[in-house]
Amino acid sequence: MLKKFIPAAVAAISLAGLTFTPPAGAESLSSSREYGCDSGDFCMYTTEVISAQTKIGDHGADWPTRGESSEGKSPYYNVRSFFNNGTAQTEDHVLVTYIRGDTGSRHTTCVHRAEDGDLGSGHEWPDGRVYVTVIKIDWVNRWTSPCNG
Repeated sequence: MLKKFIPAAVAAISLAGLTFTPPAGAESLSSSREYGCDSGDFCMYTTEVISAQTKIGDHGADWPTRGESSEGKSPYYNVRSFFNNGTAQTEDHVLVTYIRGDTGSRHTTCVHRAEDGDLGSGHEWPDGRVYVTVIKIDWVNRWTSPCNG
């Protein structure tokens, strides 16, 4: 009796474990890596067409931790586009402050979080689509100006 029960119990446990395995491709955007940008990160790229090969930086937290970087000390220069692969939470939008390479003027833009089924919603370009130097990354809630929802 025990010899028949143990293999049956092992088989039942093994099959039960299979029911909890998600099917391939069932992963949502909030847990995936897109364009070389890990889930929960804000990434910067050297081209308008973003890819893992053109990524030059990423951050999952505010940067710098206080104030702003200076244009000369920022490691994020020659940036051409942004992607927010943040996860749905209280602060899932990014205010990115940058210096335009053509005019030297300071700008701030909101990069919305990429939504499931709409990666484009998390992809933004600097004002004028010029090269910029990022001097501040600030994770905010969606109602913070200029995000406004």
